[in-house]
Amino acid sequence: MNNKKPRDPLFPKGFGETKNIKEQYKEEKLPKPTKKDELSPLKKLNHKLGVYLSPKTTNITEDEQKRKIGIIITALILITLVISSYYFLVYQPQQEELSLVKTEKLNELHDLYSGPLVTSPTALVLENKINNAKSPGELESINILAPATKDWKSFHKKSILSNQDKFNRTMAVYSNESKDVLMKSEEAMQIVGENDARVLSKIKFEKPNTVSVPVLVSRLQAGAGLINVGSVVDIYLNSNYTEGSPDGNNTSPYVSGCTVLSIMRYEENGEIDSEYSKSTVYVKGNDTYPKEKTDSFSSNVLELLKGSIIRGYDEKETVALLESYGVKLSNYERQINLGDLDAQYMLLIETPRDKVDFVINNMENIVLTIPTSHAPDWMVKEIDSSRTY
Repeated sequence: MNNKKPRDPLFPKGFGETKNIKEQYKEEKLPKPTKKDELSPLKKLNHKLGVYLSPKTTNITEDEQKRKIGIIITALILITLVISSYYFLVYQPQQEELSLVKTEKLNELHDLYSGPLVTSPTALVLENKINNAKSPGELESINILAPATKDWKSFHKKSILSNQDKFNRTMAVYSNESKDVLMKSEEAMQIVGENDARVLSKIKFEKPNTVSVPVLVSRLQAGAGLINVGSVVDIYLNSNYTEGSPDGNNTSPYVSGCTVLSIMRYEENGEIDSEYSKSTVYVKGNDTYPKEKTDSFSSNVLELLKGSIIRGYDEKETVALLESYGVKLSNYERQINLGDLDAQYMLLIETPRDKVDFVINNMENIVLTIPTSHAPDWMVKEIDSSRTY
């Protein structure tokens, strides 16, 4: 007997089988089927880019994706090339040039603003301008020399006034030439007024600290014996002598502006023993009549002076006669081109204290010269007469 319930005509055919499968799946607890993603990561990226580039098109073919990706990659390569070219061909050279000019400007600044002006407010302002400059042209427009010259002149003028001795002198010390120069304050002011910071930054003015140094030198070393008391001399070192000297080839004086305080020759230069004779012959017929006249003079200048001191002679007359005897003698020798070349001189020279050891240790090799700026009258006349116009 068939007890099967007749099929409901409104119930879809096969729906029961489907329901049985679902119940079976629940009973057996089978894993749920996973939805397989057939798109690779690259295709996902292509799809997203395609959607982004063509927002109205949701379905993009693989060829279109490849074409658009190629355009993007090509554009990125071109952009990279342009940026790299700009960096290496334009930006980097500009930065190197800027750095080089900036270094040169900073070196100039530190060279001109040295010593006591290192912390000058003007120097700090200029350094900030240099560091903040954006182009070589902007750096070149920064003028360092003019403000540095103004600051150095102001500083040196005050320094000269505060570093004078009782003789209204100051001493210029040149750091780049290792020399000292004694000079009048007016002369120092003139030097400051005539030079810019390139020279003024290498000078400092100090209060003269001098001593008188006795030196025994030959006539050649003593300015040919033509220097006088009060002469201003420069001290050089014989260029043929290098042992123990700072620099055998130095063309600048080691000490400049020294004053000669006294001069002494050897006593034998004051000994005078001369004889003058004149003879004539008269002829009369066969007879001759010779006649000779002889004059002699013998004296000792030092002994004459000794005699005047003990009142054996008139002191005023003697002093007037013997004043500058040594220099007068040297001048006569110069005029007749004949003199005692072996004469020795004992000189007392005013020298900066820190140069005393140098002068004493090199006494046999120093040479005293007379600067033409302090030339004696006879030298000025000789120079004037030798000029050709």
